Amino acid sequence: MTYINIIISLGRIPVFTTYEGMFTLSLVLSIVGISYYYRNESEQVFFGFIFFSFLFFSIFTFQPEPLSREVEVSVLMNELLVIHVGLALLAYVLFFMSALHSLIYLIQYDNLKKKRFNRTFFSLFSIETAKKVMIRSLVIGLLTMTVSILLGLHWGIQIIGVDIMWDIKVMGTSFVVLLYAALFIHLKKVRNTYIFAMLNIGLFIFCMINYLFVSQFSNFHIWT
Repeated sequence: MTYINIIISLGRIPVFTTYEGMFTLSLVLSIVGISYYYRNESEQVFFGFIFFSFLFFSIFTFQPEPLSREVEVSVLMNELLVIHVGLALLAYVLFFMSALHSLIYLIQYDNLKKKRFNRTFFSLFSIETAKKVMIRSLVIGLLTMTVSILLGLHWGIQIIGVDIMWDIKVMGTSFVVLLYAALFIHLKKVRNTYIFAMLNIGLFIFCMINYLFVSQFSNFHIWT
């Protein structure tokens, strides 16, 4: 209900600032986490979703600027921009799912290696399931973010001009996409899933740092 009330009060979907994006991201993670729990009944996975959902919501709650009905670029908003932001948020959710299942993979790998068949082992996904989900989520997230960047660039060039190519957030997000692509290529060449899982978790942390902090210096994303 709070989310709906905010939509009504703002007269738009709260996704066009970094902190609004965090709020929407926390809601999506909660919904996906609950869906996962009902399907797999894994308390640890559910806790992972809820923990990050609470973290993002806390960042939104203590945001430095209040929510505003007026956004500087609101007069320029169009469906292309909405799709661009929506796909970017979806990509972040997929990257989170990939990182979470990477952590599960590492835990299950350690359990199997040490032959530790405890409650945690049976409450989590199998190591093969974790492997499939973390790779598929990364690939789909990579494709989704790539499309989002292309749409954002198209919008930005039409509104701002070619200088958009040198915007710090555009470059930062593009760099993140290149790192994810390099990670996937590394997996295909080296085929070391354990190293892939560790790097994937680290890359997700870097991705969130880029989203939270680099965005503040962007001239393209004026609403941040």
